[in-house]
Amino acid sequence: YDITDYAPYLVDNKKIIIGNNQELLDLKFIFIKGLPPRNVLSVKNIFPIGQDDGHYGEVFPYEYLSNDSLLREIEVDLDPYGSGYSIKTIISGHGHEGAKNCCEWTSKNHSYIINGIEAFSWDVWKDCGENPIFPQGGTWPYDRAGWCPGTKVDENIFEITDIVVPGTTISIDYRIDKMKDILEGKGVFRMAHQLFSYDKPNFSRNIAVVDIINPSSQDSYSRINPSLSNPKIKIRNNGSTTVKKMKVFYGLVGNDPSIFNWEGKLEFLEEELITLPLPNWDSLTRNNKFSVRVISPNGRKDEYIYDNKMISDFNSPEILDNYFSIHFKTNNLDRAKENSTILKDNYGNILFEKNDFLDNHDYSMIFDLKNGFYEFILYDEKQNGIDQLWWQSSDLVGTKGSLNFLNSIGETTHVFTPDFGESLRFYFHVGDLP
Repeated sequence: YDITDYAPYLVDNKKIIIGNNQELLDLKFIFIKGLPPRNVLSVKNIFPIGQDDGHYGEVFPYEYLSNDSLLREIEVDLDPYGSGYSIKTIISGHGHEGAKNCCEWTSKNHSYIINGIEAFSWDVWKDCGENPIFPQGGTWPYDRAGWCPGTKVDENIFEITDIVVPGTTISIDYRIDKMKDILEGKGVFRMAHQLFSYDKPNFSRNIAVVDIINPSSQDSYSRINPSLSNPKIKIRNNGSTTVKKMKVFYGLVGNDPSIFNWEGKLEFLEEELITLPLPNWDSLTRNNKFSVRVISPNGRKDEYIYDNKMISDFNSPEILDNYFSIHFKTNNLDRAKENSTILKDNYGNILFEKNDFLDNHDYSMIFDLKNGFYEFILYDEKQNGIDQLWWQSSDLVGTKGSLNFLNSIGETTHVFTPDFGESLRFYFHVGDLP
C-alpha cells in the first residue's frame, strides 16, 4: 500500500494493533526520500470505528448498514487552506449468513452521497482466481467481497476537489444495497472511511513510473512472469498539467534502449497501464535487469526526475527442446468442460488451442517448435483448478487432475500444481537464449 497520505500520523511512537492470530504476519515500512505529488495537510475519519464482535475485530453489521442506523449522514468542515480533497475507503465483507452467505460471498453496491447528490458508486467484489499466492488451503480461488486470502484488501480513492469548495461545510452520507434476505443482516463489513486535505500540487509537469508489471520477479506478478512478451508498465501523472504525450526509454540493461512515443490524455494523479513494443532481448542471462525511463511530458522538461526511472530484476524463462509433449489428465464430475488450453508465440499468435476435453481422460499434446519464446496457458472456467475439491462432501470430491511437461525421451521436466485457481501460465524458450 502507498501510505504517503498518512504521513501526518507517521511520527513519534505508535502502537500497531493486528486483529489476526491465524497466520504469521510480516509488516515492513519502506521510506522513500523525496517530494510527493502534493503535501497532506490533514487526515480525519469520516465515520466512527466499528464495534468489536470478538472475532473479526472492529466491524459494521450489515443489518444496521442496510437500515441506515449506522454511518448516517454527517457534516464535515473542509480545511480552508486546502487546495485538494479526497476520500479513501477500504471495505471487506465477512460472514456466511443467509442463502448467499453474506457478506463474504455476495457483491453489494456501496455509494457516497455528497451534498445530497450521489457522487460515487462501486461494487465491493474481488477476483480471487488469479491470486498470486498459490496453492493455498481451502476455498482461496473463489471471489469474495473486497479481499482474497493472501492479497491486499481493495482500496478506493475518490477525488472530490472539483465538487467541493475549500473552507465550507459539506454533508457526506454512506449507503449500501438493502438486504434481500433478513438472515443476511448478521453478516458484517470491516471498513474505514477517511477524508484527506492537501496543499496545492508540488509540480506542474511530472511523469512517474509507478511499476513494472513484466518483466519482473515481484511476487505480486508471479503469475505472468518470467515473461519476455510485450513489457507492461504503469505510469502516473504527478503534475497538475494534463499530459498528452511523452517518451519512454526501455529495455534490457546493457542493450541500447528502445524508444516508445506515448500519446493519450492523463490528468493529475491518473494512472495508465502501457503495453510496450517488444525490445531487443539479446544478451539475456539467467538473472537480468530491465530499465524504464519516462521523459518529456508534452515535449517539455520534467520538473522532478527522481521518479522517472525504475529497474526491475527478472529471470529468463525456462528452456525447452524443440520437441516436447504436454500430458494433461482431466477431472471427473463434469469438470473437464471447464478447461481450455492455448499455446502462443511471443507475438501473440495462437499456435494451438483445445477446449473439448472429456472427463477422466489422459491427453498427450505433442509439439515440435522453432526456436523462440512461447506461452502455454491452462484455463479453468470455474476458477477451482484441477485439484480434488476436498472441502466438499465426500461424494463430490472427485478425481485429481494433473499437468506435466515431458522432453523428447519421455522424461518429466515440469510438474505443475493442480490447485491453481483460474489459470496456469508457463513461459518458456525453445532453443538457446539469444
